[in-house]
This record gives sequence, structure tokens and C-alpha cells, in this order.
Amino acid sequence: MELVADIYKIVKQLPTDERFALCDQLKRSSTSVVLNIAEGTGGLGDKEFKSFLRNALKSLYETVAGLKIAEMLFKLELNSVFEKCDIVGKELNALIKSLKTNDS
Repeated sequence: MELVADIYKIVKQLPTDERFALCDQLKRSSTSVVLNIAEGTGGLGDKEFKSFLRNALKSLYETVAGLKIAEMLFKLELNSVFEKCDIVGKELNALIKSLKTNDS
């Protein structure tokens, strides 16, 4: 959830004309990471939980791509946020690999 808070701070730095484009996309994709993890923990079984974790990982990749766009276009320094994204990605991948399911 710390990552989502960071994203919300970053989008406040972006120009107002990006409010309904890049800002909105960054908020939605970063929030989706947390919400997919939460939804997947609803006692649905490992196979379905793994599916939600994979969706969370995809949303994380989308968030990173949006951050790279913001960094490039608006000359922002986002290294600490990229480091947090890397940590979240590693944690998600480790959790996905730890779940014993038939779909690998």
C-alpha cells in the first residue's frame, strides 16, 4: 500500500492536463496491484489465488511502464519508487512460485 501512496504523491506533480490520462492510469494500475492481492486472499484456493497474484503482477508492470513515461516526459526522479516496484515484483513472483498448483 506504500507504493500506492507514493503514486498518489507523484501524480500530484504531473501537469493538470495529464489528470485524466497518465495520472488516472497510474492511480488505477497501482491500486489494482493491492486490490488483486486482497481479492485473491479471499479463501478461494491456491489456483485462483495464483491467478489474482498474476493479475497483480501485470498491474505492477503497467504501473512501472507509466512511471517510466512520467519520468521521461516530465524529468522526474523516481528511482526510489522503481526500487519499491522491484521489491513488490520479487515478492509477488516468490509467492506465485510458492503456491502448489497444477498450472505451474
